[in-house]
Amino acid sequence: MLDYRIHTFLTLYRQMNYRKTAELLNMTQPGVTQHIQFLEKAYGVRLFVYDGRTLRRTKDAEILKKHVDSMAAEERAMEREFVGEEKTALNVGATKTIGEFVILPTVKAFLADESHSLNLTVDNTQTLLQMLEDARLDFALVEGVFDRTRYASRLYKKERFPGICRAGHPFAGKTVSMEELFRMTLIVREPGSGTRRLLEQAMTDRGYSLHCFSRLISASSFSAITALVAAGDAVTFAYAPVAESSAALSTFEVEDLSICGEFRFVYCNAVTGERSVHLLFPED
Repeated sequence: MLDYRIHTFLTLYRQMNYRKTAELLNMTQPGVTQHIQFLEKAYGVRLFVYDGRTLRRTKDAEILKKHVDSMAAEERAMEREFVGEEKTALNVGATKTIGEFVILPTVKAFLADESHSLNLTVDNTQTLLQMLEDARLDFALVEGVFDRTRYASRLYKKERFPGICRAGHPFAGKTVSMEELFRMTLIVREPGSGTRRLLEQAMTDRGYSLHCFSRLISASSFSAITALVAAGDAVTFAYAPVAESSAALSTFEVEDLSICGEFRFVYCNAVTGERSVHLLFPED
């Protein structure tokens, strides 16, 4: 069981405000300060410092956070073992491409065993990583860009990331230039999503941005994005399984913009994370 002062540290780490931390934990601000000072004295480090009136995390705070996340994952694994092997319950996160278009057959196979239960959260990469840090997930399956220095991870598979348009669109099945591409309306996922970050990074690497398109629209739902693309002349970029999900969609390529993304298992503790992955993906 994590020390109660560690919970104070985690709350302050997220809130970066002593007053808000005290309110959330039903404590006084001096009480929060005492908990942090206790940890700093115990480990011989500074965890938070003020830069003017702005509270900053130190490098040692980042190190402690990483180890606390790992300990929390170990604690969840221990609790699962105490319950016994007759029941297997997993808390898993998946980004929207993976959750909606890739792993449903695996989930169905897992749940065919009546002793298995699963809480599956389908959300964007940023949200899932925060849930990992908050010890609300055993592991997450994400696509796109994230800070690999903060989390343990392993490759699940690589996947093409083509342009997607309606079937019958002038781009369908073709390779187009960047100049032609930028005349289009682009529909993308919301900020924080793995697919959007992957496209933004590819554009940045070539000296462009999403604002080079004639119009930019964002939506958090793939069903909304694909419906809009299928019904008009707008385009999007997504992993190949999204295009393969509907006969109303087609793919296209862009000169000098061949993108391939990775689907990765992500966890805070490699040992316990891999144990959980193996329960859902026994042959992986």
